[in-house]
Amino acid sequence: MKIQWNLRSILGLLLAILALVSLLINIAGIVQVWIMREPITRDAINTLDLLNSTLDTTSQGLGIAKASLKSVTSTIGALQATVQSAAATIESASGSVNSVSVVIGKNLTGTVNSALGALDVVENTARTLDEVLAGLSQLPLINIKYDPEKSLSASVSDLSDQLRQVPQSLGALEANLASSGSGLDKVGDDATKLAGSLGQVQNDMAQLVGVIEQYESQVKAFQGTVQNLRANIVTIVWGLVLFATFILFWLGVTMVQTLATGLRWMGVLRMKDEG
Repeated sequence: MKIQWNLRSILGLLLAILALVSLLINIAGIVQVWIMREPITRDAINTLDLLNSTLDTTSQGLGIAKASLKSVTSTIGALQATVQSAAATIESASGSVNSVSVVIGKNLTGTVNSALGALDVVENTARTLDEVLAGLSQLPLINIKYDPEKSLSASVSDLSDQLRQVPQSLGALEANLASSGSGLDKVGDDATKLAGSLGQVQNDMAQLVGVIEQYESQVKAFQGTVQNLRANIVTIVWGLVLFATFILFWLGVTMVQTLATGLRWMGVLRMKDEG
């Protein structure tokens, strides 16, 4: 059986070689897909478990930050009430100036410093949460969108800056009270203004608590997505494996047909049929 070499038979040889190589690649691809099925499933499960654990830790951190901010908000509210009461006392009786000076100079300043310390802890926690959420937003499949106009840690920092001005106001108020019992109208006005500032800080903190609650809801939604993927990852991988196998199988069928065409162009199949 001798092949008559011409342009058609040479093209048929090239086509047959190409089809045979492609067919071998398809077979190797199918084998590789099934070999990689278990490692891919295992790695996907480990990754999703890690993401779920990270989101759970993030949720706990947000809960701690929220609880701390609520505590500071309550403290500031009590401080505002005390300052308002002090203002009323100053305006009503000059005899109470000395006692009010002690309350403002020691007790209230200590309360503000304690609140500042709690806010520093919250700011550090919020900075960590910002970094975690920003990192998770870069991962595929999780569909986390984290791009706020102002980060959570920046909001807490702004509140800390506002609150750090309060001790200076308290010091000035104490100085006015200690220096003289006269001019109580001015002292009363200072106390009233300070109470208003504390009220604004309290409102800002309450709004920040609402922001943290929104973060909590978003993290829980992300965690639900991850848990859903984790519950169905085996089925998903199986589906991908079967789909890839189907595609490669039909590519293999096409390569078999191409191989047959190349052999016919070479005259091999015709010679075999005739023989």
